Amino acid sequence: MLKYLFLLFIPLSLMAESITIFAASDLKFALDKISKEFLKSHPKDSIKLIYGSSGKGRVQIARGAPYDLYFSANMDYVKMLYKKGFIITPPKLYAMGRLVIWSKNKNFDPKKGFENLTQAWAKKIAIANPTHAPYGEKAKEALINAKVYDKIKSKIVLGENISQTANFVAVKAADLGIIALSLALAPTISKSRFHSYYLIPKELHQPLLQGYGITKHAKDSTLASQFYKYFQTDKPQKILKEFGFGVKN
Repeated sequence: MLKYLFLLFIPLSLMAESITIFAASDLKFALDKISKEFLKSHPKDSIKLIYGSSGKGRVQIARGAPYDLYFSANMDYVKMLYKKGFIITPPKLYAMGRLVIWSKNKNFDPKKGFENLTQAWAKKIAIANPTHAPYGEKAKEALINAKVYDKIKSKIVLGENISQTANFVAVKAADLGIIALSLALAPTISKSRFHSYYLIPKELHQPLLQGYGITKHAKDSTLASQFYKYFQTDKPQKILKEFGFGVKN
């Protein structure tokens, strides 16, 4: 009996805690690194990271998925969940994303920009699904504003999210892809001979404003609150910059 009474008085700070984060796929490499840095000062705790399209994450959270934090590539999705009570902290901007055209084809010339998409060798062009992936939505918008969408729409193949889109290009299931700059700067690509890419002018699409918040599932989670605050500190912001995200100065 005394043993169990003693357990009741163990300080919460000494108890291990675990949280689950749903994040947009463009954050894969940056958030992996940020989480590892955070856990250095929380060695007893753990973080489970789930990546996917922001739209799918929004729907899952609204249906009660047990995620503790939500990182979206579309700030509006966080605002929607906040208005409905599924996010309990005011939506916070954490970064601005950028789009690039990337290819492993030897004929790809970054200097030619969108012209690459209309070449005979570019038979399949991958973008994320515009209906639920913010990067796909902005990719389509950029293609329309660059006046090439109608010329290439029959070549377009859709990825479920931006990571799958990049993978289509990586395994040569597509000749080119419009992917997140953060993925083009990932170690698996940046250290290969296919590191070249064309940075799409941000004026060709609405800003990729990315936001995050704590879900109602984590209303009593100390670890979720700590990670939420940590993400705005200098170290995480520096890591986001490393992966090409625009961040607050």
